[in-house]
Amino acid sequence: KKKVPGVTPLNVYTGKPAGEAATMQGFEMLLYGTGDGTADPLYDTASKKWVAGSQAFKDALTFVETVYKEKLGPDVTDALDPNFATSVRGDLLPGGKLGIDLDGSWLPQDWLKGSGHEWPAWSRKLGLAHMPTQHGQAPGKVSMSGGWTWSIPSKAGNPALAFEFIKTMQTKANAQKWYIANSGIAVRKDVAADPAYTQAQPGIKFFTDLVASTHYRPAYPAYPKVSTAIQEAMESVTTGDSSVDKAASTYDEELKSATDDQVTRK
Repeated sequence: KKKVPGVTPLNVYTGKPAGEAATMQGFEMLLYGTGDGTADPLYDTASKKWVAGSQAFKDALTFVETVYKEKLGPDVTDALDPNFATSVRGDLLPGGKLGIDLDGSWLPQDWLKGSGHEWPAWSRKLGLAHMPTQHGQAPGKVSMSGGWTWSIPSKAGNPALAFEFIKTMQTKANAQKWYIANSGIAVRKDVAADPAYTQAQPGIKFFTDLVASTHYRPAYPAYPKVSTAIQEAMESVTTGDSSVDKAASTYDEELKSATDDQVTRK
């Protein structure tokens, strides 16, 4: 910040306008970097309950608060703009106006030839680094994954033919072409091991290698409501409307409502 005036040091997506980008690319990247990586800090699989009142949650919120209180992140007005992610991809990163962007493996698809924000030089101008854990403790890196799927609706008129179509899309050759076209991470091991895939675009191998240490968002019906509660907690410390303790306490109450009181304290 001192050496390069006019450049935002760090972007951490935050608040309800950013939606899941705030939860997954911002908060959960911090939250899942706490502890030793063996226990899920958001959902306790043993008790099948959501975690409330944790120090890990407060630590992640404190990081967000620090970024915005010390003006190390974007201007709060910009950060809470629903279109801010478009500015990051199309303007701030290509224009050298952002030091570190906490983001995802899909970004390069925006910079390919024929895309909306062509940036042929991105791999020479932009470095890639894994997210460290809170104290550098093992495993040393944090990654969050979402996921996608080809699916057949229950009311499909011809499910057998739809399945044949999916099988065709997921042949090695077709799947490989798709992963490369959307800067995606391969879900077929034979594709992931193919040099034609790993060398197709800068960054593909870097992100594919992170799969070994990635975490996944809890895939339960209550998650969207939990995610919204996280965004609200982030937004309140971003704007300074709430302290970390107050925001965490409010989240605990919202969590009970969002999960029908399926909550445990750690």
